[in-house]
Amino acid sequence: MAESQLEAENEANNQVNMKEIEDKKITEKIITMGLSIKEIAPDGHCLYNAISDQLQIGHNIATDYKELRRKAAAYMREHSDEFIPFLPTTQDGVLFSAEQFSKYCDDLENTAVWGGQLEIHAISKSLKLPVHVVQMNSPLLKIFDDIFPNTKPIIISFHQYMYGLGSHYNSLRNNNPED
Repeated sequence: MAESQLEAENEANNQVNMKEIEDKKITEKIITMGLSIKEIAPDGHCLYNAISDQLQIGHNIATDYKELRRKAAAYMREHSDEFIPFLPTTQDGVLFSAEQFSKYCDDLENTAVWGGQLEIHAISKSLKLPVHVVQMNSPLLKIFDDIFPNTKPIIISFHQYMYGLGSHYNSLRNNNPED
């Protein structure tokens, strides 16, 4: 028994710590951008709370995750053709039905279901603000810079390995708020 426990401990010690690698890579990126991480609670509303923080500090807009969820769901309902092709399909490749899409939007608006690329798209369009996402192994993702040029972006970070439960978003704040 002790031998198998020792083997398990050795194996764990030899595994790559993706959280540390991700932290290092994101930190390197944001330092060069003059930004630092504002930690957001991992409560299922992290995307919306990160954006809310950005709106408050960068755009003087007071809002909360509930309002941002409502805006995202409303935009998605009004522009379903922009979203349905990108939602998961059934095993036979059939796109979401109107009922499934309606439930998706209801869940988005009324539960702590996690948000992602589609919800960022909807929030960006509804607020008419570009969103920039810093992540580990990708260049800076600039969402709708072309549609909303010369507009101060919302800047957030995406973390795949920060928490064991799954993906997470944080707000990125300017180290020199005068800029």
